[in-house]
Amino acid sequence: MLRSMYAGISGMKNFQVKLDVIGNNIANVNTYGFKKGRTTFKDLVNQQISVATAATQFRGGTNSQQVGLGSQIASIDTIHTTGSTQTTSRTLDLALAGDGFFPVATVKDPGRVNVDRGNQIGDNRILGAIDDALDMNYTRAGNFYLDDKGYLVTSDGMFIVGESGEKSVPTDLAVTKSINALNAINNFNNPFKDMTDTLKGISTQAKNLMDAYNEYSDAQSNWEKNESPETDGPMYAAMESTHDALTTIWTQFNEKAVTDPASFDEELINFNSSLSTLNGAVDAFNTAEPVGQIFREITTSLLQLENTFPDDVTDIKERVSDLELSQMNDLLSNLDNYMLDLEKIGRTVIDFENLAEELQQPQWTNGLSGDAGLIQIPLTAKSFSIGPDGTVSFVNNQGELNIAGQIRIANFANAGGMEKVGGNLFRASANSGSLDRNNNGIQLDELLAPGSEGAASIVAGTLEMSNVDLSEEFTEMIVAQRGFQSNTKIITTSDEILQELVNLKR
Repeated sequence: MLRSMYAGISGMKNFQVKLDVIGNNIANVNTYGFKKGRTTFKDLVNQQISVATAATQFRGGTNSQQVGLGSQIASIDTIHTTGSTQTTSRTLDLALAGDGFFPVATVKDPGRVNVDRGNQIGDNRILGAIDDALDMNYTRAGNFYLDDKGYLVTSDGMFIVGESGEKSVPTDLAVTKSINALNAINNFNNPFKDMTDTLKGISTQAKNLMDAYNEYSDAQSNWEKNESPETDGPMYAAMESTHDALTTIWTQFNEKAVTDPASFDEELINFNSSLSTLNGAVDAFNTAEPVGQIFREITTSLLQLENTFPDDVTDIKERVSDLELSQMNDLLSNLDNYMLDLEKIGRTVIDFENLAEELQQPQWTNGLSGDAGLIQIPLTAKSFSIGPDGTVSFVNNQGELNIAGQIRIANFANAGGMEKVGGNLFRASANSGSLDRNNNGIQLDELLAPGSEGAASIVAGTLEMSNVDLSEEFTEMIVAQRGFQSNTKIITTSDEILQELVNLKR
């Protein structure tokens, strides 16, 4: 009797565990990359009542008689069937089509991982065995992100491990060359701005003066045709008004550019001197190591504005001469040409600055390094993509295609033996098999290229959904509930029988 009660207790405990596993499965029905669990049972100790006997010449053999003492958990399995894929169209969402895991890690030994830190630029390579440098974990959840340095990471900030791209770190010579060029550009910026502002001001006044000449000429023509020689009519008043405006504008222009040209000449001299210095910096940039050429567009110089100013404003009733209009047209043409020269210089200075700044940035190629490392997409990349073979490529700001690295896949002999550690992560266990085949630490060739040697290929723009089947889980929940209830009935029934035995004494 007591045996049945304790057997019932063991059954209740087992079905409680089964319900725990089912509850966890249902809770993670929408968890990307989640692998459901399954509970199996086995019987517990059997008490021997009688042993089996062999047959004799007088009678046949008999079987043993045993009473089971309940059940226990046989296993809690992780079922690694592939979940359905959900299309997200997000470049950094990746699903694995097949077996394997994304290797992800945190840095264990910073001295073995050559990454960008602060102002220091690294080549992203791992020195020595991967697991000596990194604390390795594995996941099927492919919702990845970029951190502030452009490294490919999980939502928890773990780095994606693979083969790094060919990334060269700027040399001291390149940095020095860049700094010298940028200093020369900074010294040129103020004279360039002063010259540009001055020319814009003179050009605006010159255009206003030309408009005033034309308005006066038109008013004078109207007066001559319709009112001349009358001097008190409305057209004469209009001519007089436009002449007053012309006189005012000419005086302002004359004070700025004709009678007091010293300030402008000083700006012009300073500008041309700075331009000459900048040209020297361009020559040095074009010849200094490492060699990097820039077009010689900065050689343009400006001539002083002279011999192109209009004559003094004529008295009213005198027609504007062709010479005055010709002088104004020449002046406007020269100013427009000077502004075009300045725009050309400005564009080239920007190109020069961009080229100088690039010397302090790491350079990438369209190849892989051949070494294990982290995968980094430059923040200046115009676009990037991830191929089925895990290759991460990007277009740089010059429009060239470069390789940032290749995501690798970790395949284990017994995926069911891996341990869940939370956060959609698995770890290798004593029974999962090891990636380290040569007992020298995990090497790059022990992480497989996607789509090779039985490893899964990568499907970009999708995520692997949980492999939990709700209909199956609800069915198992009913089975567990009824099993639990049945075991409670065993206990209550045994209790009732014991109660009858106690009542016999009465």
